[in-house]
Amino acid sequence: MLAIPIVMLVAIWLFAVSVTLESALDLRNSKLTGDKVTEPAEAMVEQLQVERQLTTVYLAGGRADAAAVREQRAKSDVEIAEFRALATDRDLQDVASAETKRAIVTVTEALDGLAQLRSLADGGGAAGTVRQGYSAIIMATYAIGESATNHRDSDVAEEALGVFVLGLSRDLFSQEDALVAEAATSGQFTGAVHTELVTVIGQKRLVLPYGVSLLPEEAQQRYQALVSGAAMRRLAALEDRLLATAPGSAQAAGIDLGQWRAAFDPVNEELKAFRSQMQRQNVQAARDASDAIFLRLGVAGLAGLVAVVLSLVLSVRIGRSLARRLDGLRVAALELADERLPSVVSRLRRGVAVDVAAEVPPLRLGTDEIGQVGEAFNSVQRTAVASAVEEASVRQGMNEVFLNIARRSQTLLHRQLSLLDGMERRTSEPEDLADLFRVDHLATRMRRHAEDLVILAGATPGRGWRNPVPVVDVVRGAVSEIEDYARVQVLHVGDGAVVGRAVGDVIHLLAELVENATVFSPPHTRVRVSGQSVPNGFVIEIEDRGLGMVAEAIAEANRRLAEPPEFDPASSARLGLFVVAQLAARHGVRVVLRPSPYGGVTAVVLLPVDLVVAPAAMEGVAAESFSWLPAGPAAVPSVRRPLPVAPDPDVVAVEPDSPGPDGGPDGGGDGGRGRQGLPRRVRQRGLAPQLQDDSTVVIGAEELEAPARSPEELRRMMASFQAGTVRGRHASAGDAGDTGRGV
Repeated sequence: MLAIPIVMLVAIWLFAVSVTLESALDLRNSKLTGDKVTEPAEAMVEQLQVERQLTTVYLAGGRADAAAVREQRAKSDVEIAEFRALATDRDLQDVASAETKRAIVTVTEALDGLAQLRSLADGGGAAGTVRQGYSAIIMATYAIGESATNHRDSDVAEEALGVFVLGLSRDLFSQEDALVAEAATSGQFTGAVHTELVTVIGQKRLVLPYGVSLLPEEAQQRYQALVSGAAMRRLAALEDRLLATAPGSAQAAGIDLGQWRAAFDPVNEELKAFRSQMQRQNVQAARDASDAIFLRLGVAGLAGLVAVVLSLVLSVRIGRSLARRLDGLRVAALELADERLPSVVSRLRRGVAVDVAAEVPPLRLGTDEIGQVGEAFNSVQRTAVASAVEEASVRQGMNEVFLNIARRSQTLLHRQLSLLDGMERRTSEPEDLADLFRVDHLATRMRRHAEDLVILAGATPGRGWRNPVPVVDVVRGAVSEIEDYARVQVLHVGDGAVVGRAVGDVIHLLAELVENATVFSPPHTRVRVSGQSVPNGFVIEIEDRGLGMVAEAIAEANRRLAEPPEFDPASSARLGLFVVAQLAARHGVRVVLRPSPYGGVTAVVLLPVDLVVAPAAMEGVAAESFSWLPAGPAAVPSVRRPLPVAPDPDVVAVEPDSPGPDGGPDGGGDGGRGRQGLPRRVRQRGLAPQLQDDSTVVIGAEELEAPARSPEELRRMMASFQAGTVRGRHASAGDAGDTGRGV
């Protein structure tokens, strides 16, 4: 909280110091820039102006002045060499601005063309062309003076600009002198010279007053004295006459070189002296301004440094106090997030009552802003814990809703299965019985889905067995609860039985895995189930030949199976995996998925030792059977069968019936009936050709075989059976009425 303001304060102080220091250094460096480049450039320009004037006169017809031109070229070369040497000085490069450096490069490139311009003059080139070439070089040089006027101090910068404009005006005077000298020497006042002279005089009369207006008031008064002098009035009169004269001969225009020199030279010298004085004053003003800035910088910088140090000391002391209090708030927040709130949620999930006031002791951090934050955190604590309690209550309510719906569905399904059982017993037509078996199978699957809701609600399904059930029957019961059970092949399953309390959950667990295997494998392939005893319990393997899963998906699924997560409604597509994980965790069953050698997935289910009863331990204990067949000739099944008769064309009636038309003991009637007139199952009639082999899991004919009976025995058996079914129907009708009223 305090570090940022302190850093910003220091940054502002450093910025103010740097900006002020930069302004002071800029003004201080103006002297060095003037000495190294501005003044040498002005001296070079002055010599080039003289060379321009002499060369123009020479080309205009004054051939006797060739020696003077060569002498002036030598003087210009000396100044040019001095300028080039100083322009590349390291000290100047360190302090010069980017604009000044670019101007120096431009002037240097322009000077490189001076030799070609001189060659053109020596070859007799046009006086106007050569004069304009010199003017281009000179104007490029003035860019250096313009770049030197960009000072951060506005007063000094304005005065420097005025001095620059005075120098530009002096070049206009020089161009005017060269034009008049060309006309006087050539004797011709051509239209081109007249036009250029009008332009130069107009620019001079516009620019010079503007430059003076930028100078101090004292300088402006001195300039007014110069303008009102006799020399300036005489030159202005000559200029007015030239402007009013039409092009023609120089004599007709009244151009006299001696008269012009007498009027021009005094004014030019006065302007030169005036500009030099203004430039010296500007440099001194820059130095004075720099000294004043340095003085202010020292005072302000020292005062600012003291203020920064004091602020830093106070901030450290205040910051430590704030840090201690904020650290207490941080520790409390972490304790709430990492310990108290998870503990509250965990206890709420276990159904333990939670006292909100006891779980969220308030923080006492004072009444200032931090104290107010502490009070807000106290409110957050109470709200968080209260929300957790409310969420747990809502979740418990939803679980109760799920459980209530599931229990209602289970009750209705049990009644439906009871009704179907009675209808199956009363039906003798094979087609009707097959349809009833299909409905029976659908109801069985619906019962499993209803149990899923019970498991989601955290309760246990209602199905249970008192005695152990053989593992093979448990596997068959699981297979019977899936849709595509005909594709499941049960291989060798070792001896052993599952304790009664876990039979229902193990059937449900295996059914989910087997159904998943059939859904995610091609319809023409088989799903193989096998089991055997191992030192740590009983292992059941379910293998499919589908597309399989990538290694990352298998690892994630195994992690969820080992550590069942909270149910997430958003991932309802993996409901079966969640149900398997919950059932496995309830009984300590270990479920692991691994790649199958055939490309699919193998699910390995390890039933722990405490869930499995060895065959020797079952002696004297009646294991509950899952067979749906009658136990004897006249027996009626008394236990609800989980294995359905296949709801496909290869299933025919299974209930005892009267003998066929022939009434013979060999069942010589319809092809679907046995020797006793009982309807028989025709193996693999409804399977795909790829699945028709001897290993298909269906009820074999050997299980339907019964001892041969005489007609009299069959008549007594059927009479007894009919009497029993009548009594059963009456009892079932009475129970169904009572149950319906209860629901």
